[in-house]
Amino acid sequence: MNQISLLHVVGDSRYGGGVQIIFPLAVRARRAGWKVDILTTDPIWQQSIRESEKGVGIVPLDVIHRPIRPLWDLRGMRRLTNYLREHPYTIVHTHTSKAGLVGRMAATVANVPVVVHTAHGFAFHEQSSRAARWLYSSIERYAADCCDAVVCVSRFHRQWALELGIGTPERIVAIPNGLPPERAKATRSRAEMRAELQLGNDELMLFSAGRMAPQKGFEYLIRAIPFLARALTRPFRVILAGEGDLREPLEQLARQVGAEQHLQFLGFRNDVTNLWAASDIVVLPSLWEGLSISLLEAMAAAKPIVTTRIGSNYEVVAHEETALLVEPANVEQLTAAILRCADDPELCQSLGRRAAELYRSQYTYDRMLEDYMNLYERALATKQLGVRYARAS
Repeated sequence: MNQISLLHVVGDSRYGGGVQIIFPLAVRARRAGWKVDILTTDPIWQQSIRESEKGVGIVPLDVIHRPIRPLWDLRGMRRLTNYLREHPYTIVHTHTSKAGLVGRMAATVANVPVVVHTAHGFAFHEQSSRAARWLYSSIERYAADCCDAVVCVSRFHRQWALELGIGTPERIVAIPNGLPPERAKATRSRAEMRAELQLGNDELMLFSAGRMAPQKGFEYLIRAIPFLARALTRPFRVILAGEGDLREPLEQLARQVGAEQHLQFLGFRNDVTNLWAASDIVVLPSLWEGLSISLLEAMAAAKPIVTTRIGSNYEVVAHEETALLVEPANVEQLTAAILRCADDPELCQSLGRRAAELYRSQYTYDRMLEDYMNLYERALATKQLGVRYARAS
């Protein structure tokens, strides 16, 4: 029996929430005896893979850049096609919109037996213009024909894809994101973390994590700070963990609205679990998401959550049961929801407890990884490759 080989194609995408899906899936396939590589040029991604010592390989091929550059992209696709012909893989699994398009086309031309794509979020979203939705959904319709399965990370996005004619009900599947239990287990005490952050005993910690990118909506949280400062009777701090192109503009915005006194940027952190534990209220003001890993992490940590009423969030959490939901880009509603949590400890406790129960019942890693492995198995069987993966304990 020939060994199954799997290549995850990520390209230059930054180390972020997708890592919590892609890398564990790669490790799960390695445990089954497969050869697994990840194509990434991001240095943090590469360092993380090397330090893991899980037997996952790195393909540092510079063939996919996030910005749209047609001539460069065409050359990149040709180089990737040649690489796949020279290094045959049984399965190519692409991630993100750009890597998904270039990777799927290259894999199809190179006659890779099984091609799978995960749409962690489409290039279009709830805030997109009608023209943008038409353009990007047209591209996705074409790309869907270049693979055996398109995985949506929420049922909301699967239904939206079908409504837009992207693929068929058989080809478009929903595998909601999952999270391992250890992502909820802090390795340092709450007191230690708050001391490191120089937070006072009575100081309210509002925490958010994610890439400094437009979709995360951090602008609206920053704009809410002056209103919180006028309404709260106790000291508070808004702490943001993450890096990205918008960090400097967000810092400038904080100075413009007078929010610096109550705001702290931590940059990239690999100890977010400890930061969840140190926080009092989690605020996730996203404008759009695939299915937010930060949301699942906050749920697993049993934290009261204020987040936005976008499709994938609304699918996961219910207003006043497992989170408080507000309209995206609405500073007034965001401020009111934060104040409500700050003034009602019983509500916070109830929201956090129910969110943790929901995570444990529906959004675990074991369920997600098994769904992906079963998808691979069905695709291999359809191609009559006749190989069943070993079920590692």
